[in-house]
Amino acid sequence: MSLKSRIASEAALVAATLAIGLAVGALVAYSFHAPPLQVIGVMMGSWRVLPDVVAEYAAMLALTGAAFALPLYAGLFNIGAEGAFQLGALTALWAAIQWGGIAAPLLLGMASGALLLALAGWLRTRLSVNEVLSTIMLNWVVYWLLLYLVATRLEDPYHPERTLEVPASSRLPWVHVGHTAIPSTLLISAAVLAVLWVFVRMTRWGLTLRFAGANEWTARTRGVRVEAYRIASMAAAGLLSGLAGALHILGYSHSIDVIGGAVRGFGYNGIGVALMGRNDMLAIIPAALLFAVLLTGSSLVEPAYGVPKEAGDFIVGVIVLLLAVPEALRLVGRLRRG
Repeated sequence: MSLKSRIASEAALVAATLAIGLAVGALVAYSFHAPPLQVIGVMMGSWRVLPDVVAEYAAMLALTGAAFALPLYAGLFNIGAEGAFQLGALTALWAAIQWGGIAAPLLLGMASGALLLALAGWLRTRLSVNEVLSTIMLNWVVYWLLLYLVATRLEDPYHPERTLEVPASSRLPWVHVGHTAIPSTLLISAAVLAVLWVFVRMTRWGLTLRFAGANEWTARTRGVRVEAYRIASMAAAGLLSGLAGALHILGYSHSIDVIGGAVRGFGYNGIGVALMGRNDMLAIIPAALLFAVLLTGSSLVEPAYGVPKEAGDFIVGVIVLLLAVPEALRLVGRLRRG
């Protein structure tokens, strides 16, 4: 099959699964006695109502989606983007409060995420600790550490429900193009994924990374240091997640609440984004935008039509699941063949 035919086939599959997901969503809306087409319209049109929220969510989800996709090329399942995101956000917040500026918080956020997931990669390659298990455990370690530090070291004395805010000198600006304002977090995320696509598809190291994941035994016989590539892929994934957390703090939330809600969910949702984007770095960008539109829209259906937010989240889950299933099935088939 030619590249053009493959792209057309993939686009048709995505359109069909999206249509099915929206139809299921319409049925859910109807079950709550709400007008189905209007509910779906509100969800899909959230980018017009809350464009800043959609742009921010898309930026974060694109980076955490890439953080799942990159180790997968090396044959690893990274579930640790959640913890690396939270650690990057926490580190960036602390650095911004201590020193101000943008460079130090970003660099420390990336470094903390990279170290966290490099540890998981090392445990996998050196001690044969399954990366799914280790990253899930590390997620919880980071989460409880974050709650402790937020409540005891970084709390705002005037607003005890959250931390101190990032100072003005550390906040990322929006870029104005004509009459349109674009958050710099989205531009940075898109640029990073474009670079990753070039790395994975057009460089010797990217080809070797994919070779190590596709056929470990053959790669070893050709002299590829599979362990080194796997640790590096996990460290890079941590760097991406830590960058996402730092960007979120510096460019959008500016603080963390005492239950950590401002920094929760981006890592886990990134897995769905990566699968929706067929594990391709460029395709992850529109997948992240779609996910962000749906996620934001799910919060709008209750005030608009009385559909509970949980029902809106269910609709989002169905649509994302249907879009992610084809890639998940391909992945399972590849693992069985391997």
